Amino acid sequence: MKHVSADRLEAARDAIVAAAVAEAGEHGWTDAVLDRAIAAAGVDRPLAARAFPRGVHDLVKEFHRACDRRMVEGLDRNDLPELRVGQRVALAVRLRIEAMADANGRRAAARAVALQALPEHMISGARSLVRTTDAIWRAVGDQSLDFSWYTKRASLGAIYAATVLVWLQDESEGSAETWAFLGRRLKDIATFGKTKARAQAATQSLATNGFSVARAVIRGAGAVATQGPGAFPMRWTAWRGIRSGWLRPSDR
Repeated sequence: MKHVSADRLEAARDAIVAAAVAEAGEHGWTDAVLDRAIAAAGVDRPLAARAFPRGVHDLVKEFHRACDRRMVEGLDRNDLPELRVGQRVALAVRLRIEAMADANGRRAAARAVALQALPEHMISGARSLVRTTDAIWRAVGDQSLDFSWYTKRASLGAIYAATVLVWLQDESEGSAETWAFLGRRLKDIATFGKTKARAQAATQSLATNGFSVARAVIRGAGAVATQGPGAFPMRWTAWRGIRSGWLRPSDR
C-alpha cells in the first residue's frame, strides 16, 4: 500500500475505534479486541496496520482523540459567547467526559484509564491528557500566547484527571456528584488563584523530567480529589490504587 489518503486513514481509525469500544469495556484494550474490531469494521489488514502502527497503544490514543472531537462538536451546538470562561470550561470538561461513555457505561473508559496508568504507558497517558486539555482550552476560545498557556493547561489537567476518577466511580443519578465536584474544582478558574503557582512549578518540572511529571499527573489527580474544601472521597489515588480487575483485561 504505497499511498493512503489522510481521509481514508481517519475513516479507518474511526470505524475501528467504534467497533473496539463495544468490546473494550468487557475484555479490555487488547490485541484480540483490536483484531476483532478490524474485522467488524470491514477494514483490510494493510490499511489497519497503517492506521494503528503501534497496535493497542495507538487504539487507545485514537479513542481519546475521538472523544476530544465529540467534545468540540458538542460545544459547537452551544452558544458559548453567552457563557463566562469558567462556564465554558465546565461545559467542555463535562462533554469530554461524557464522550467516553459507551453502551456499557464507563467500562471502556475505565479500562483505557487503567491501561494508560501503568508505568510503561504513563508517558502516553500524560500526552493524551495534554492533548485533551489543550483541545478544551482551544475550543472555549483561549488565545493566550504567554506563559499562562502552559499554566492553564497544567491546572486544568489536574482538575480534569481528578474529575474523571470521580466520574468512574460515581453512582449518583446523572453523575450529579461528579459535576458538583467539577464545579467546586473550577471555582475561580478565570484567574486560577491558588492552583496557578502549582501549575507553573509542574510546567517547569516538565521541561526537566518528563517521566516524573507523567507519574505526577496520575498521583496529582488523586491529590486534587482528596484535598481541600469540598473534596471527594476517592478510592483511586494513584496507578497502584486502580482496581486490579481493570489491569487484568481478558485475553479472549
